[in-house]
Amino acid sequence: MAESEGDFVVEVRLDHLRVDVADIDRAERFYVEALGLDRIVRYEIDNGVILQLGPGGRPPGVELWCEAGLVPRPSATEHLAFAVDDVHTMVEHVRALGYRVAREPWRIGGETVAFVLDPDEHLVELNDFADRRT
Repeated sequence: MAESEGDFVVEVRLDHLRVDVADIDRAERFYVEALGLDRIVRYEIDNGVILQLGPGGRPPGVELWCEAGLVPRPSATEHLAFAVDDVHTMVEHVRALGYRVAREPWRIGGETVAFVLDPDEHLVELNDFADRRT
């Protein structure tokens, strides 16, 4: 917690983003095998499972939510974005595992960007963020 000009300020950090999935095992396989995320925590709930995954098993990450009657509704534009060291290599890795590439790598400024789809067709951005490295 920090104070600023006499006002009390609470530190805010991103912890996770929720992604609704139809099959928790299938979704976990994608985020672990394709993206290299590790389990943070898994909760069994009355009608399903909540599973959090993140790099090295720590937040920030994704929260896969699978519940009876819940229908995933992927967006055509909303997406999760992950920084990677080599977009081209990651795209080929994802493709080799049998997952779909929504948009092949392209350059924007000094960055390389691509989009892949998880099993529920949520867009996942892969970005090298080269211009943002310090």
